[in-house]
Parts: sequence; structure tokens; C-alpha cells
Amino acid sequence: MTQVPPGTRLLGAATVVAEDPDRYARNKPSFYADPAAWLAAEAVDRALADCAEPVLDAADDTAIVVMSATGSERTMRRIAGAVPRSRVSPLRFAGANPGVLAGLPALRHGLRGPSLLLAAHPDRAAPVACTVIAGWLADGQARHAILVALQPTDGGRQLCCCRVLTGDGRNR
Repeated sequence: MTQVPPGTRLLGAATVVAEDPDRYARNKPSFYADPAAWLAAEAVDRALADCAEPVLDAADDTAIVVMSATGSERTMRRIAGAVPRSRVSPLRFAGANPGVLAGLPALRHGLRGPSLLLAAHPDRAAPVACTVIAGWLADGQARHAILVALQPTDGGRQLCCCRVLTGDGRNR
């Protein structure tokens, strides 16, 4: 993901490649999120750490957009496989919601700006994501935006790219 929306500038970036997204999971008995959400959260953590200027000081005005065609597919499959054999924890249902890919990083960092999950491959979703982010930044809906792209690679790994963006100042 190299695309940066028009009218924005890049503050920080990170890419995480995971053989197994379960490696990044931090689930507890009282809290569950799909491993892909934890992978997205890891990429967001790293991109925020890469920023030269503070972003989380404006958490109320920080938006997040996630693009993924596979979403929380792993947890949905696990739930479907467990249903005929046993009781399924309600926490798994919440953690299987595709919106958890944007929700978990927002919860971890206290982001209260707009959020959006585009359930499409990042190559197809990027023009929409860039248009939405540019609009949010231009009209003051957000001061910063986090753009996350999650996709499988040819080798069976998960690639998660994250960009932290802000307006370029010309649209305000």
C-alpha cells in the first residue's frame, strides 16, 4: 500500500508480515478478538511509534479506516466448526465481527474519530478509502487518519500495512 490520499501527508508507517496472526493475539478469558484484528493492532502500534509528531494527543479527532477482504474469517470458521459439537462463547461472536479489525486498534488507543471497515481487497478498496480519508481531513471530521490494509500473500502469510496521515494544511 503506497497510496496516500490527495491533500494529506504521511506521518508514520509500518508493515507487519505474519506467518501466523495468532502470534499477535492478546486474548483473555474476558476479551476476545480475531487474530487478524490483533495483527492490525500491531501494525497500528508500530505506525504510531514511527510518527515524528504526536498523534494520540488528538485521539478524539483520529479516524481509522481498515481494508480487508478476509476480515475475521479465521474466527468465523472456528465458530462454525464448533457449533455442532459444543456451546460457543458469546465473546467469540463479538470477536468475529469484521468491524473488530478497526474497533480493536481504536479501543487500544482511545480513538474516537470516525471509523470504517471496507470489506474488500485493499487494491480495490484503496480509492474509496483515500476519498473518505481526504474528505474527513478536509472538512475537519478528523485531524489524523490511520489507514490499514490487511491481505493474504501468495505464500499464505498475512501482510498488514498501516499509514498514519494528516491533512496537508491546504484544505483548512
